[in-house]
Amino acid sequence: MILYQDNDWLAVDKPTGLATHGGHPGELGAAEWLALHLDLETYVVSRLDVGTSGVLWLARTREASARAQRIHEEGGALKTYTFLSAVDARAVGLPDAWTRDDPLDDHPAQTSFRRDPEPGPGGLVRYVAEITRGRRHQVRRHAALSNIPILGDDDYGGAPAGRLYLHCAAVRWPGVAQEVRAPLPPSFAVARGATEAERDEALCRDRRGRWAAQVSDCWRAVHRGEIAGLDAAVDVYGSWLRALCWDESLAPDDAVARLQPLLDAVGANTCARGAVIRGHRQNPHQESLPGYTRVLGEPPPAQLVVTEHGLRYGVDLTGAPHPGLFLDQRDARRRVARVAAGRRMANLFAFTCSFSTVAVAHGAEVAFSVDTARGCLRDGAANFALNGLDQGGRGKFIQEDARRWLARQQRAQAGNPETFRPLDLVVCDPPVFSSVKDGGRFSVSREWSALADAVAGLLAPGGVAVFANNHRGGDHTRYRDDLRERFDHVDDLRPPLDFPLLPDQPRDVRTFWCRRS
Repeated sequence: MILYQDNDWLAVDKPTGLATHGGHPGELGAAEWLALHLDLETYVVSRLDVGTSGVLWLARTREASARAQRIHEEGGALKTYTFLSAVDARAVGLPDAWTRDDPLDDHPAQTSFRRDPEPGPGGLVRYVAEITRGRRHQVRRHAALSNIPILGDDDYGGAPAGRLYLHCAAVRWPGVAQEVRAPLPPSFAVARGATEAERDEALCRDRRGRWAAQVSDCWRAVHRGEIAGLDAAVDVYGSWLRALCWDESLAPDDAVARLQPLLDAVGANTCARGAVIRGHRQNPHQESLPGYTRVLGEPPPAQLVVTEHGLRYGVDLTGAPHPGLFLDQRDARRRVARVAAGRRMANLFAFTCSFSTVAVAHGAEVAFSVDTARGCLRDGAANFALNGLDQGGRGKFIQEDARRWLARQQRAQAGNPETFRPLDLVVCDPPVFSSVKDGGRFSVSREWSALADAVAGLLAPGGVAVFANNHRGGDHTRYRDDLRERFDHVDDLRPPLDFPLLPDQPRDVRTFWCRRS
């Protein structure tokens, strides 16, 4: 993903769907992702639209950022784009090479076009466009004015497609000896020359690039809803794949047959040694339960160790209902790592204690991991041991209902307010539904407000609380606004880039970063 780097400049291969800069505090654009995950502070000197992929040029210092402004003003950089269109320039009376210099937004703009002699996939036409100083949507608007709108460009008359088929293929930059290039994304080769499932799988790779793989060997390769007509997801865990199928109309053997081509495609790009398919069924209480398991290729080890940001976690791909590491909380774990030093942490509904592992590894004073499941806490303790964190007593593993633990803290606070030590960091990621040991039922929708009240009351000034849930189709606004009534600042975190928010699809994960002033 990093194409070029020196003391002044950084060039990355931006995937489609990722903004250059986040639009709100909870959104990670490319610049924020690099800062959070790779500790690379950058300055945006030119932008690529959300849908545009390819070479994104960034400055690494304020001085370089100022120089970049002058370079743009003087036309010193050359940017080369590749795009696909459903319209042949020859059919609309254009030569094989031409220039548009229509002013855009009352500013001069010039784009040089040429028709690529290499045919595009499936009857599409490939074009190359060059600019020295970009105006807003310059290539897109000049292409539309040339009557060859870019495939997937809904704003400027392009034919419908799964993405905007515009890619910044190369940048020549003053002082950098070699042209910096980004390879064409996978979907440019299969835009119309393949089955719908093959196109969708290529688009999955377009949306991810190699970004998640820079910091972890486990990520979601295919999110639910990304493959048309297939209610499934595929995760990568080291050298194995784990597929989840929610389509109850498919018998296990039929589900395997439907998933096999997708797993073959993902496996070929990840060098997977085997795959596990888990089929889910619904019980009468609407709680998702694993219905069947199939193993393809080499079986995974009973305890597979994966890594994220240098920390190690044990996962179980075949035995447990969930492997043990929530991939959709990767960004939130990294945010916790950045603030954990010196804090007293409570990890409620801790599961296998990944947030606790991160916090203690990054200097938390203590992490209380609270969960009703003894086996989960045992796995959490194993994660501490995998990372050499099992000495010193900073990890506390408490088998108890999180609500009761919170109530005990509230009583201690009320009984001895002068000596009670509040919490500085709380993670509250409850299940959507669960059975409670005394025979009751837990529902996140019903319990959310009470959990928020309890955590807010126990949080120290300057403290941070992370709230999350996976209530698919739940009332996102209500979950967020409940927190905003109780905390001074609430950032609505966008899911990681391998969990894209898809049109007409319910939200699978929601995470909120809450702070007290």
